[in-house]
Amino acid sequence: MLIKSSVATIAAPTPLGSKPMTDRRTSLLNAAVEQIASRGTRGLRVDEVAKSAGASTALIYHYFGDRSTFLKAALEHIGDRADQYTEPIDGLAREMLLNVLTDEIQDNKEVRTNSAAWGELRDTAVFDAELRPTIARLTRKWVDDIADLIRIGHVDGSIRTQVEPMATGIALSALVEGISGRWLTDQMTVSESRSHLRSAASVLLDASEMSAVSR
Repeated sequence: MLIKSSVATIAAPTPLGSKPMTDRRTSLLNAAVEQIASRGTRGLRVDEVAKSAGASTALIYHYFGDRSTFLKAALEHIGDRADQYTEPIDGLAREMLLNVLTDEIQDNKEVRTNSAAWGELRDTAVFDAELRPTIARLTRKWVDDIADLIRIGHVDGSIRTQVEPMATGIALSALVEGISGRWLTDQMTVSESRSHLRSAASVLLDASEMSAVSR
């Protein structure tokens, strides 16, 4: 996902030889994402997350307060992790966008873990209303980023101006999530998933029938 987290973490001074607090927080979130991806949210055990991160259970509650806040922070962290492997490359906007979308599916453990954890938390939000605002905000940011690349494509001529940015951004983000689900459940290989995603995304970028979306 082309998501930039709006949560800034300020590093606090730490005693010589101790692990920086921001590193501990990141380690806890990485461990949570790993566990969510492998066990689901119902299988998330705070004590095991702490042990995996080399921290205490008390530190989790110090940083996040409760389980719900911890899950929301994990969602934010998934977006931060995705930024590391979906950075646009130089070139025309259309190709940049297609590369960014297909990079959501890679033969890479971190990418698979991230995608599985995002899908699990998104599905959990169907039953957990507290997660919905965070899911909605991060998804909207993802759609906005896609729409921005489409607008750049309007300027550089690689995407037709008839392609409505927001509506197409919504469709493309949903497309990624759908194909990712097929990939994660081994219904398609990485190569097949990327190929289908690129082909379907290209069709959407050539369409002109989508209605504008109000902001």
